[in-house]
Amino acid sequence: MPKRKPGSRRKRIYERSINSYDRRPGSRPPGKCILIVCEGAETEPNYFESLRRYLKLSTVQIRIKDRAGAPISVVDEAQNQIKKREQDIRDGRTDILSFESVWCVFDVENPHHNQTFDRAVFLADQNNYQLAVSNPAFEFWYILHFERTTRPFANGDELKEHLRHHIPRYQPALPVFDSLVASTQTAVQHANSILEKHPEGELRFPNPSTQVHLLVQEMIEMSPSGREHFK
Repeated sequence: MPKRKPGSRRKRIYERSINSYDRRPGSRPPGKCILIVCEGAETEPNYFESLRRYLKLSTVQIRIKDRAGAPISVVDEAQNQIKKREQDIRDGRTDILSFESVWCVFDVENPHHNQTFDRAVFLADQNNYQLAVSNPAFEFWYILHFERTTRPFANGDELKEHLRHHIPRYQPALPVFDSLVASTQTAVQHANSILEKHPEGELRFPNPSTQVHLLVQEMIEMSPSGREHFK
């Protein structure tokens, strides 16, 4: 029997494609694993699902809690998903990873009528969940792709009307990711700048502001192609 050349086995291992992990049951997926729980059924999950596909991130799990205006339901769902994942791992599942970070995505809207907001923030902080909070609404992240502004908005409806200056006929179900992706780094820079120099700088979630860019940056850092594309 001919002898195997030194190093031949190692070469075959390294030539295995990343996609093969998805095709073979029982194999552990590579890379960091994060959980994103969104409030609402369309805007936030549509954006993050598009970004996940764009960055080719198979280990990002997105869950929806369709109760607009109830941030506590987002944090509760995050807890439920973590418990389920931990139980699956205890049951011997080898094709999944523990969540290395957990993100709760929700809006401030009108804090005087949003009675679960403070409780949701407190519970998220207690559990070391990351927050991607927008004030007043997620669409402020979209606006930052086009302009930097610290003009306050009365509510999400007023903010969406302002967004229509940039995206005419905008509606929450409208797919906008393709028109935004090229300006992602601009939006990140605007979001950082606003939080650093906001007139309401003493507040954690000033109006207007968003922390969505922190989650977007984490997803980019998880993706080799994303790091190359957005550097």
